[in-house]
Amino acid sequence: MSEGTDTFTDPAWLDLSHRLQPSRRERLLEVSAKRTEHIRLVVQDIHHPHNISACLRSAEAFGILHTDVVTMKESFKPSTVARGVHHWLKIHRYDQPASCAQRLKKAGYILAGAYPSQDSTPLEELPVDRPIAVVFGNEHDGVHDSWLPHLDYNFTIPMVGFVESLNISVSCAVTLYELTRRAKQALGDTYYLSGEARNALLGEWVRQQFSWYS
Repeated sequence: MSEGTDTFTDPAWLDLSHRLQPSRRERLLEVSAKRTEHIRLVVQDIHHPHNISACLRSAEAFGILHTDVVTMKESFKPSTVARGVHHWLKIHRYDQPASCAQRLKKAGYILAGAYPSQDSTPLEELPVDRPIAVVFGNEHDGVHDSWLPHLDYNFTIPMVGFVESLNISVSCAVTLYELTRRAKQALGDTYYLSGEARNALLGEWVRQQFSWYS
């Protein structure tokens, strides 16, 4: 059974949630209960709007709350493939990797870049006991070299076929699925948002629901 409206004390939630259709209110409660800040997605200079939108869609689908978009050369233009998922994500924008990396490190994240090299760590061996942010770069040039001083891990997705690489949106989906799956198993309830963070998120979401129609 989902929590009742009065379980959460955010003023906007208390004021507005009762005006939602019961099914919509239950859906917000259900989805917010599965959100996490333990894993973040970082994308840098993704060229095709379809690709960046597919990455954002995967992040939302797997319960990621925060995504970081670094635009050194490319503009940020999510396509209709995202279907409004940006409304349910907290998107942070930067123009340089260093400023993004510094903020993430300060917040306690380790950084893992999709950066193939001889010493790359297989995806399934990336640690999930600490908050982790995974970095994907441009479709053609990959993760920019300016990330390297900030990365704790380079990682690859092991493959056994003739294909040597995957499309970035596919790589992103595979990575987020693997990391969220293992982190949930390893951390249990502590993987999800704290009660305080979830309370604030529900307040944001319910305000957003009514701002669309104002």
